[in-house]
Amino acid sequence: MASRILKALQEVGNHAVGNLNSLKVKTVAHGAIVEGADIDNFTLVELGFNVDGERTAKQLSAKDKKAYLIAAPETRYLGEAMVDFYNAVGERVRIVILEEGYTRFDTSAFSLNTGVTEIKNGQVAHFDVATKEFIISNASSAHVDYADSSAQFVVVSNEDDMEYALGKPMVRLEVSKS
Repeated sequence: MASRILKALQEVGNHAVGNLNSLKVKTVAHGAIVEGADIDNFTLVELGFNVDGERTAKQLSAKDKKAYLIAAPETRYLGEAMVDFYNAVGERVRIVILEEGYTRFDTSAFSLNTGVTEIKNGQVAHFDVATKEFIISNASSAHVDYADSSAQFVVVSNEDDMEYALGKPMVRLEVSKS
């Protein structure tokens, strides 16, 4: 006989994972409440306010909007894998302010631009609002949306350089424009 709890314990998530690498980061005071749809950690969001005047966060909707990193701490129960975590609508989450040349983070929410076969330091990245992933490009042939993106990043490490991967391939990005 099946049970809802047994099924939940056997399912494995596929959410983005990551890690903050900067010694200290600036965060939005009191965080924000997720609205619109669930959001994976270590992706970009935009901020707003709800009718009660509380700050809200939703997935970044346009490349030219001011962007912030959602990086809410996970509380693990029953040996949950990091890929099981996401930020649900209605939850209060930590929002990291992106600082040029300082904010560094790992993320599994990435894809490679056409012509890129491997991740190398010095490549560039931007957040694609359609796929909800960072697109990694060679600096000499950046993705068409890179130049107009409000937030731009440089690759400073890949998963081969990391001692951990949290269950998914990751890339380390540093903010080059915010």
